[in-house]
Amino acid sequence: MKNTTYILINPPILRAERYSSKFLGAAGGSLVPLGILYIASFMESKGCNVEVIDAEHQLLTQNETIEYVRKLINPNKKTYIGISTTTVCFNNAVVLAQNLKKNFPEIKIILGGVHVSSLPEHAMGYECFDYGIIGEGEITNYELIDCLNNNNDINSVKGIVYREQGKLVYTAKREPIKNLDELPFPARHLLKNLEQYVPGLSDYKQLPVTNIITSRGCPGQCTFCSNAVFGRTYRSRSAQNIFEEIEDVIKKYKMKEIHFIDDSFLLNKIRIRELFDLCTEKNLKFSWSCYSRIDNVNYEYLKYLKQHGCWRISFGIESGDKQVLKDIKKNITLDNAKEVITWCNELGIKTTGLFMIGHPTDTVESIKNTINFAVNIPFSDAACCVSTPLPGSEQFKTMFKDCNYNEIDFSKFNTMYSVVPPPV
Repeated sequence: MKNTTYILINPPILRAERYSSKFLGAAGGSLVPLGILYIASFMESKGCNVEVIDAEHQLLTQNETIEYVRKLINPNKKTYIGISTTTVCFNNAVVLAQNLKKNFPEIKIILGGVHVSSLPEHAMGYECFDYGIIGEGEITNYELIDCLNNNNDINSVKGIVYREQGKLVYTAKREPIKNLDELPFPARHLLKNLEQYVPGLSDYKQLPVTNIITSRGCPGQCTFCSNAVFGRTYRSRSAQNIFEEIEDVIKKYKMKEIHFIDDSFLLNKIRIRELFDLCTEKNLKFSWSCYSRIDNVNYEYLKYLKQHGCWRISFGIESGDKQVLKDIKKNITLDNAKEVITWCNELGIKTTGLFMIGHPTDTVESIKNTINFAVNIPFSDAACCVSTPLPGSEQFKTMFKDCNYNEIDFSKFNTMYSVVPPPV
């Protein structure tokens, strides 16, 4: 691996594209791309030279990204390019890969991220991508590149898809990583101007702030959510491992706040108490925010969180209509939601209520119920988007089962447009 360079790219996309308007884009913020940074740190641990281009954050155009890559290519080293993309950015990733192939036809391009994991046949239908990574990428990327370097049998690498004689070939499924503590911390040192990564306007209290993820997999059954990369099995890092990363970003990068971006950060109460008791013991002080399900907290737990630096929790409630909640398999009650938000209000924890309209069974009446619920509960603020059946979700499989994926405009899958096909 010492004679190998791996260029990892977060493809270019304008804030207005991601958030549907310049106004919303300006408020949307920018998070550290932990996905490619985890892959970067794992590859570095194996002796590989890694470069990271966050074209979105750096506001690079397609051409500027190509020229950036050109400067990073070392003719004395074997070079590979990895592109990680979400669904909304997939079209941009295709354009980037096609341009990379024109300029550097000898370089293999590896595609990762939620879109190829969810719709591998569609994603790998574009010949600009040589290999696709399905699921978690750390071990798979390393084994694939190591295999290519040594001209070994590609089929020995689990969790990839590639073309052979014009047909897609899938290797054996890779099992999820069981012990997340074994992964090195994200390679933040490969980013330029880390302090310029700032979450949305309501998601931080003080700067500088960075995002951390402490678990993978969500046990929830929500019909709108994709679990193509991390799956339904909940796996968490230990309190000690999380503490060490927090200590690292505070001491090395002078961070004052942590934005935990797990789907259900507060799920394991024992782990959370171990973490913040450890922070208290080591006199590590910082403010923090997170996302949580309503049914993961109670009053005493919230009181403990407040005492240990929590200033905001964003709760995914999704609908203010009981039947719609049942239909989307959210498995929470509105009475419990009202109770939890009232507790947070009493304790001084700010709350964001996350809602969607346009669920498959939504009606004018159920949408009114959602609006009435949102405005009559003491949230600090509420955010509402359009229900979007993301690839890999139960809703997508149902609503798009008879569609030609090549005719779908995936750039509209940013939760700001109605993308559901009309009934036939």
